[in-house]
This record gives sequence, structure tokens and C-alpha cells, in this order.
Amino acid sequence: MKIAIIHYDMSMRTGAQRLVLGMGNAMKELGHNIAYFTSIYDKNKAFTEFEKENLISFDGKRDFFGKFRGLTAYRESRKMVEKCRKEFNPDLYIFSSNYYLANEYNPSIIYCHHPEQLLVNNRDIVRKILHTLIDRAEKKGFENTDKILCNSEFTSKVIKRTFQRDSLILFPGVDIDKFSFSNVEDNYILTVNRIMPGKNLEFAIDIINNITKSGKDIKLIIAGTKQVGFEWYIQSLENKIRKLKLEKFIEIKVDVPDTDLIELYKRCMIFLYTPIEEHFGIAPIEAMSCGKPVVAFSKGGPKETILNEKTGYILEDNITLWEEKIINLLEDEERRKNMGIMARERVVNNFSWNIFTNKLEKCLKELSN
Repeated sequence: MKIAIIHYDMSMRTGAQRLVLGMGNAMKELGHNIAYFTSIYDKNKAFTEFEKENLISFDGKRDFFGKFRGLTAYRESRKMVEKCRKEFNPDLYIFSSNYYLANEYNPSIIYCHHPEQLLVNNRDIVRKILHTLIDRAEKKGFENTDKILCNSEFTSKVIKRTFQRDSLILFPGVDIDKFSFSNVEDNYILTVNRIMPGKNLEFAIDIINNITKSGKDIKLIIAGTKQVGFEWYIQSLENKIRKLKLEKFIEIKVDVPDTDLIELYKRCMIFLYTPIEEHFGIAPIEAMSCGKPVVAFSKGGPKETILNEKTGYILEDNITLWEEKIINLLEDEERRKNMGIMARERVVNNFSWNIFTNKLEKCLKELSN
């Protein structure tokens, strides 16, 4: 088949874009002709692999005067998908974002990272009024698309509750050869995220503040993609670090190239993941693939990927408990290394792209029958 994979913004190196690339590779492996369609693409900020792909960009706007991002995406995406129809004429549309268009282009599949209407503050009355039509269109997209795939049981339950549709859980994969096992350790703890509010990075800073006060000489590296519109958040984190006099112990690395990011994974001692209700979370399984124990909250996607007490810790929102478990891991090399070995095995057995491809093949066969 000719398959169009549609994702609004390819100009970031985050889990959603990595999923889009991996899904395309899986479909090419199955013999399909793939094209990627996006409204926003900057090759200097995107994964370098996209430079070799059939990627068609509409060169759209992000916003108007720094505002109205949702409405802008709605308008620009409609133009982008119409360009897709005319230039590529796909047999199947896969919406990795812009789910509100799945009702208009058939046959279609939604791969849902999380319903877009739930990603914003619905207590904002102005936003609620402006986005009423978009939210209704998204509801129609979920109700009328041919099949819904999603990234976790957590997201699947949200889809069922919001749209009364069942969905097939298809965990994002990890390139287990690229994110290979490493028993090398440098003296730092790592966290990887988009650097934006909601990722709870202040929590990681507070943990390091308390641990270093207890006499532990350990560094925290915060690595991640800068989110357009939230540049101020990086400044707020830096201000907090200076206020606590932690410049020696915490380093923020922004827009790290993939090769450098993988090295950071491979050389850390422990990986922290601080979002409280992340829909899936690609970073924990990337760290696990590199043989590192992961500490995360006991909600959302990480609860499905991390085995508590075996490949890391799944903890409640209790900073004292987090500090206790992290200090125990820092002091117990054998436990740390054993958790890392089990973490790697779990990823290989459950989250490789081969597993993703096999499940996707069954899904496409069901759709064509």
C-alpha cells in the first residue's frame, strides 16, 4: 500500500517523532510505500534519519503573533493533508497527530499518543470557547476512523473514557542495537525530557539538592529538547539551580544530538523520570535498553514498562522515598548492575521494533480484510 504518516511537527527530537520514524521503518520492512507529511520541518532540529526519507513539508506556521497555536495547527494541517492527498494519493492515512482530520480522509488509522483536547488547560474559558469546533472534530475523528492504535494501557483507558472506542495497544519500540547495553558508569544521574512545564523537572532538582546536602557527590544532567514557546521555563530552572547553589551539581543540556544523547544514557548510573502522569514515556525504555535502572512515578505509561524492584523503582509522590531509593542504588553497585541487566532483557523481550512490526502487520491485515 501507499501509506501516508501524518505528524504536525517533525522539528523536534522527542518520543512522538521517534515513534513516527520507527513506524515508517516498520511499514517499509513490510513492503509498503511510505511518505511522511508534516506542517513544520527543520532538518537542523529533527532526527537526521528524516533527511533520507520521503518527507513532504507544507512549510506551515506554528502560531499567529505567538498565540493561537491550536487554531493555527488546525488550519495549517488541513492544507497539509490536502497536499498529501493530491501529491501522494495514499491508500491509507495514519494520523500520529491532528486526529480531528481522521474523519475526513479514509481509510485511516489513528496512532494516539494522547487525545489532543486533553493536553491543554480546559479550565481556561477562552481556550475552551476557541477550541470547541476542534474538539468536536477530534471526537468525530476518533469515532469514525477505521482503527485506533495507542501507546499504552493508560492512553487506551483515556480513549475509551473520552470517545467510547476500543484501541489496540502498540508500545513504541526502541532500536536495541543503537541503544545498546553498557556497564560503563560515570558519576552522574540522568533525566531526559522535553524541557517544558508538566515534566516536573523541579522535582529532580529538589532531589539532588537534598542528596548533595547529605554528603553525596553526585551530578544530575537534565537533557532534552527545547519546546517552542516555553524557552522561559529553561530560564526558570537555571534560576532555581543558582538559588540553591547547585551549579556544580546540575547541568542542563538542550537539543542534544542523538549520538551524544545515547552516550549520556550509556554512561549514567541511574535514570530518573519525573513526569507524574506521562502517557507512555520513551526515555525510560531507552535508558533500560542501555542497561540502566529507572526511577519513575507509579502512574501513567512508566508503570507499564518498569518492573518495580526489578528494573528500577515505581514510586509514589514522596520526595523522601525517592531520595532513599536513589541513595540505596548509588551505594549498592551490585543491585544497580543487576537491575540494569534485567532492564535490558525486558526491553529486548517487550519493546523492540521487531515486536512492534509484527503487531503492526497483524493490524494492517485485519484492516484490509
